[in-house]
Amino acid sequence: MNRVLSTFTILFLCVIPSSATSQVPPTRLSPGDTILFVAPSGYLKQDRMALAKKRLEDRGYVTLQAEDIFRQHGYLGGTDERRAQEFMAGWNDPKIKAIFPGTGGYGTTRILDQLDYNIIKNNPKILIGFSDITGLHLAINKMTDIVTFHTPSPMYGLGSKGNLSPISDHYFWQAIEKDNPNGYTIDVKLFELGESVITLHGGKSKGDLIGGNLSLINTLMGTPYEIETDGKILFMEDVGEAPYRIDRYLSQLKLAGKFDHVAGIILGKFTRRATEPPDDENSFTMMDVLEYYFSDLGIPVLANFPIGHYKYNITFPIGVMAELDADKQTIHILDNPTQE
Repeated sequence: MNRVLSTFTILFLCVIPSSATSQVPPTRLSPGDTILFVAPSGYLKQDRMALAKKRLEDRGYVTLQAEDIFRQHGYLGGTDERRAQEFMAGWNDPKIKAIFPGTGGYGTTRILDQLDYNIIKNNPKILIGFSDITGLHLAINKMTDIVTFHTPSPMYGLGSKGNLSPISDHYFWQAIEKDNPNGYTIDVKLFELGESVITLHGGKSKGDLIGGNLSLINTLMGTPYEIETDGKILFMEDVGEAPYRIDRYLSQLKLAGKFDHVAGIILGKFTRRATEPPDDENSFTMMDVLEYYFSDLGIPVLANFPIGHYKYNITFPIGVMAELDADKQTIHILDNPTQE
């Protein structure tokens, strides 16, 4: 299982909008399948990736990675060209069943126009990750309609000292490994997390799940990969941002009409970094900002949901129909996000 991939031949890449009309679920994973580690964003840490590799192989999977996967180019995991080559090689190789970016960080938006979306569309595979990987999720959703998965990453999850938390582990494998012909329900109350999800507005609605990291959602506004929210359940989270910056991001989305016809909202933690100075006593709190934008929309809205930059990071299948019940604080995945 300790195999590596050699440097890949350069691809001539272009952006071609999708003409698909329905979501395409990739094949679910089974022990014995091959998973490719890639670095399309920030550079990777060898100790964390080695731990993620061991845990996946102990579960029965084969892992591959490029010989130069630990390369570094500034704060990036290699040049734009190299990161795009490595990422596309995973979609071109028929023996690879899943692509696991090692981490987020920065850089996916620099390679989106170097990806061949026709190749991706014709070779559906499981793609995981969160944070900066939101750029890849939104672009692939927009251009190909392939279902991808907003999940913990190898470095921050599988490669963490304590491994995935029990709730993260349960819904990660439920989404990408299990056969769910009748869907499944995400219910936080079944796990002892020591904190509560908050209902900002009650009700029930259905729609495809779409979203990810808020700053990446904003960054892609005005591009071919801009998020589409009409009739969908939008989920958002971020880390290291002060309330006034979250306010600015949400204001942009509001002015762009992204909340006008959305079916439901799921908000993550929006945690701040410990090194940031506290706000003055007259500042809005983060919850003040979230309530301003979402408490009066007249649609179901949950806040403080365990997704994204948090030890309790629940997997959401992007592009899959779900039912949000804000009163029960549950999310029922109505379709199987993977297929045989």
